[in-house]
Formats: sequence, C-alpha cells, structure tokens
Amino acid sequence: MTSTLLGNRVSETEVCNVPDVPFTRSFHPVHHRDIIRLMKNGIQAVGLEICKAEYVLAQKGMQMFSVYDLSNSNSELCWSIGLRNSLNKSLSFSVTAGTRVFVCSNLCFSGDYLAVRKHTGGMDIDLLGALAYSTMQMMIPRLRAFQAWHLGLRNFPLPETDLKILLVEIMTNYVIPASKFHDFQGLYANVYDESLWGFHEAVTDILKGSNLLTLPRKNKILNHIIDNYISSLHSANDRLSLGDFYQHRSLLRL
Repeated sequence: MTSTLLGNRVSETEVCNVPDVPFTRSFHPVHHRDIIRLMKNGIQAVGLEICKAEYVLAQKGMQMFSVYDLSNSNSELCWSIGLRNSLNKSLSFSVTAGTRVFVCSNLCFSGDYLAVRKHTGGMDIDLLGALAYSTMQMMIPRLRAFQAWHLGLRNFPLPETDLKILLVEIMTNYVIPASKFHDFQGLYANVYDESLWGFHEAVTDILKGSNLLTLPRKNKILNHIIDNYISSLHSANDRLSLGDFYQHRSLLRL
C-alpha cells in the first residue's frame, strides 16, 4: 500500500489492499473493503447510484474515510454521503449526510454522524449488510433535510456588517485560517452572491482542498455558526449589534 498524507486521496484498490486485522473475542474489525461492498449494495437497494467516489486512509490504513456522490434529480447539487471506518477501535462504522454543488464542486456535510455499529464481538457480515441497508433508508430523509437547509441559505441576504461578524466567527473557530482571508474575499466578491449562500459557498470553496477526515467537523462548526446567525435574526425585532450578536452567541453556547 502506498503511504499517503491525510489530505491525499487514494484509490479504492489501495483501500481494499490494506492488510486484514485479526479478530479477537471482543473485537471483530470489519475490513474497509467489506464496508465498501455492503454500502454500495445498500445504496443500490434504495434506488440510488454512486456517481463519484473518493477515499482517504490514515493511521497506516487503519482509518478510512470515503465520500460517495449519489444520483438525484436536483440540477444544482447532488446528495453525498461520508463514510468512516477503522480497523483499530478508533472509529465505529458511521455515515453522515452531505451535498455537493455541481457548478463549483463544493462539498458540504451536515457534520453529524449516524453511528451505525462498533466492531464488537457480535458483528458479522450479514448483520452489517442489514445495517448498511437500514442506514441508507435513514439517510434519505437526512439528505433531503440537509439539501433543503443548504438551498434555503439563498433566502438570507447578508449585510456587510454581518458578513464581518461571521468572518470573525469562522476564523476564531478554526474553520478557515486568517491567511485565507483574501481568498475568501475574492470568492465572495467575484464568484458568489451577497447572501448566506454566497458566504457558505465561499467558505466551502476554500475547504475543497481540506483533509476529508476533518472536513465534516469543520462543516459542523460552519453550519452551527450559520444556524446561530439565522436564529439571532428570528429572535430580534431589530438587527443585532455586534455586541448583541456575541451576547446571543454566548447564550447559545456554541
């Protein structure tokens, strides 16, 4: 297996060629190749197809993260799911909802994982196959809801003062580093519209080169900041001042 950096994508063949880990009485690690096969079967069983697949390995192949872009009818974006698995007890087999925008290939996750199953002694392939199918059934409403949230950001124009507040939020919460400010500014001013959608897309555009293993966590923080901002708009009769915004943020306990 080729050694890779966390941010580098690897082929499905490299993932499948990770050496097997022996079972113990209490730990039955299900290999990444079996996760891939069973999830593909589960996706097909709910009537969807995989249009694109990406993989990342970490910890000498013991951790795997993959992204599957799925077929759906929306012309602006596609559904995506993120899968993670480990062979060393560090991660349970889990799935998260996501979307990818076609025009700019930006990828965004809800950030919340549906934890499917730890690799305990009772785990076997038949059980995991049933879990893969039921997981995809549960993921479809999550994907629909996340798509609606994502597209709904277009309904919120973003004044310049509020843009500056949100920029401080994402940088102090390490979604993007301060060194990327000018990159963000160029994208927001020249590529995307002046709305929460434009803000979100400019940030996720910068995150395109990020490590797939850390991307869901950064997306979760970004989405939470945006949700807090929307909540602040709904809870105030007048637009919040900078001080009011941070007071409201502290009450929400980000």
